[in-house]
Amino acid sequence: MINIKFTIIALYIYFSYLLTGLLFLCPITLINIFNKNVGFFIKNVYAMSIGFILKYILKVELYVNNNKIANELINNDEQIILIQNHFSEIDFLCLSYFMLNIKRSFNFKLISVLKKNVGLLLIGFGLISTLSKDLYISRDINNDKKLLKKNNNSNILYIFPEGTCYNKKTKEISDKYVKKNNLIKYKYLLYPRVTGLMTIINSHKNYKKIFDFTVLYDTILKKDLLENHKFIYFFYKYKFPTKIFININKYNIDNDLNNNKLKDLLEDIFYDKDKFIKKFDINNNNFIKFNSIYYKGCLSFISTLLISFISIYLFIVFDFIKSLYFVEIICFILYFIFL
Repeated sequence: MINIKFTIIALYIYFSYLLTGLLFLCPITLINIFNKNVGFFIKNVYAMSIGFILKYILKVELYVNNNKIANELINNDEQIILIQNHFSEIDFLCLSYFMLNIKRSFNFKLISVLKKNVGLLLIGFGLISTLSKDLYISRDINNDKKLLKKNNNSNILYIFPEGTCYNKKTKEISDKYVKKNNLIKYKYLLYPRVTGLMTIINSHKNYKKIFDFTVLYDTILKKDLLENHKFIYFFYKYKFPTKIFININKYNIDNDLNNNKLKDLLEDIFYDKDKFIKKFDINNNNFIKFNSIYYKGCLSFISTLLISFISIYLFIVFDFIKSLYFVEIICFILYFIFL
């Protein structure tokens, strides 16, 4: 049976990003030459519109362990690193809720560290995220280190330290690596790619805090976490969440720590995350409902719909737009292949 809720959000994400990213790539790129924030603005509008759909159309509720830390995150003026566990390919939706509340959310500089294939799978998103300086890593450690060392001037640097989704196959690979290198073995997490995080912390002394999201869903039970929760499976195989639980913690970064101490810090963070997942009861907990701001999401949603309808109209009416789409898709694919 097709999951109606997930179908709505998936189609919206894919087609709205595709229409905007392709049709308006050229003017957006030109504007970006003179105003470096235009890419961030567009990405933020789409992120907030997704948060609006989740909260007010699909009625997905978000719960947090601590409103004080959540409010500190959304009102933070410092540059921070935000890390999150990675159980499924819908994990990125969690942050869209917070984008509804973040101070200066329309010009907020959120930079994500992503795998290159993410940009290729979501073509329109890839175009927009490239303009907003998201970092696409290739799993070549030397090239990735050079990329992560560059000054990104972000408000939040958003990372999934495990590097890929937790499932039976990736857990087996992680456990073999842990055993071979005599490292900590986690039950509900993959061993994090600490080299990348240490490179960022050592290269950017302006990052003083790590905020950590440990995310669980009411429809993905702990006993089922090892299943492969790919994006496409939510169309027909898995129930789309009605409740998202985020355990938020904050850790101060001592920039004078050597690599061994930094590694210990990151391992301790993941130890805390793993311990939380083991103990957490979805049906019996003290988490608090996180209330989001309505008007930002509503305005963003209406704007993205308007842009999409304009894109469809221009595509139907003008033949050269059809050619433009084709040319831009080819150029985009080539760009990501040789990135």
